[in-house]
Amino acid sequence: MGRSLPCVPMGCSACCRETTMPLTKAEAAKLVRRTGMAIEKFTWKNEAGILTLLNDNTTRACVFLLTDSADSNAEGMCSVYDARPKGCKTYPYVLSENDAAILDEGCPHKEQFPPPSEDDAATLLNLEERILSESQGD
Repeated sequence: MGRSLPCVPMGCSACCRETTMPLTKAEAAKLVRRTGMAIEKFTWKNEAGILTLLNDNTTRACVFLLTDSADSNAEGMCSVYDARPKGCKTYPYVLSENDAAILDEGCPHKEQFPPPSEDDAATLLNLEERILSESQGD
C-alpha cells in the first residue's frame, strides 16, 4: 500500500485521536524495542481480548502522538512513524461489515485517497485474522 499520504504534510492527526487501533503481538514487541517502554504503558486489551493502542488521558490521542492538544483538529506527529502498526499504515482503508475495503468515513481527507483495491482488502483481512487468532490464543 505504498502511497503518498496527504495527512502528513498537512499535519492532520485525526486518525490518531481516540484511536481503537488493534496490534499484533509482533507489532507490540517491535514498539517495545523501538521505544524501550513496557507494553502496559502503550496498550490495553479491549472487551474481545484484543491488544489495542492506548490513548493519553489528557489529549485523548494515541500515546505515541506528539501533541499537547485534545482538539481533534490539532496538529500532531507520530513518534513511532517508522515502526507504526500495520493498521496505522493501511488507514484510511478499513474493512466494512461485509469484509470489503472501504475508506473510513472518519478521515477528513478521504477524498484525496484512491479507492481501495482488492489488495487492500486482502491485506486488511489478513491482519484482522492474525489479530483475532492472537486474541483467542491468550
